[in-house]
Amino acid sequence: MRKLETYIPLVEFLGKALGEHCEVVLHDVSDPEHSIVAIANGHLSGRSIGGSLTDMVLKLLRQGNKEQTQYVVNYHGKGSTGHLFRSSSYFIRGDEGSIIGVLCLNYDVQPYITAREIIDKEILKGLKLEEFLPASHEDAVPADAVENLYKNAGDAIESMIDKRLAEYPVEPKRLSMKERIQVSHDLNEDGLFLLKGGISALAERLEVSEPTVYRYLQRIRREE
Repeated sequence: MRKLETYIPLVEFLGKALGEHCEVVLHDVSDPEHSIVAIANGHLSGRSIGGSLTDMVLKLLRQGNKEQTQYVVNYHGKGSTGHLFRSSSYFIRGDEGSIIGVLCLNYDVQPYITAREIIDKEILKGLKLEEFLPASHEDAVPADAVENLYKNAGDAIESMIDKRLAEYPVEPKRLSMKERIQVSHDLNEDGLFLLKGGISALAERLEVSEPTVYRYLQRIRREE
């Protein structure tokens, strides 16, 4: 935490320099459930100090960040308020090279989306705005690349489980053992079990015991 403390004044500075439409967040990854140690303009996402890590960072930590990524820029973010963001994250590393913190910038693009909707409806009258713009050669961002900005760990756990269970057309309790193991595998890759309460929440949704989920994870780890 001592190294991260030097970044706390930077959060306030960037929040004022970039303006009220840009949220600035500093995460301490050693405490995933309460990782937010500093935040500016938190009204944009509805978050505050003590909030949890995002799904993108959890997944990166789980996978070990093998590519040694220094930062990620201009990806999609979504807050609990429903606002959409253009987000960027800088990974802060300790002496051994592992990620100890993340400095995030989330620029609120919702006003521009609303303005575009008004232009489409009131001015273009059904014409496509893209027809008036140069063709873009940028690759589209896949849907699963959207980062969710959770208010707290409970919201993160619920959302991550909902996303995986939505991939199956039956109620969770009707999943086969093979499917339950696959769900556990996918959530493990997502970093769910880095959060306290992840195992008990999944057990409750699957209507199985916590030891059963632990057995699934043991089996998954043996097969890795």
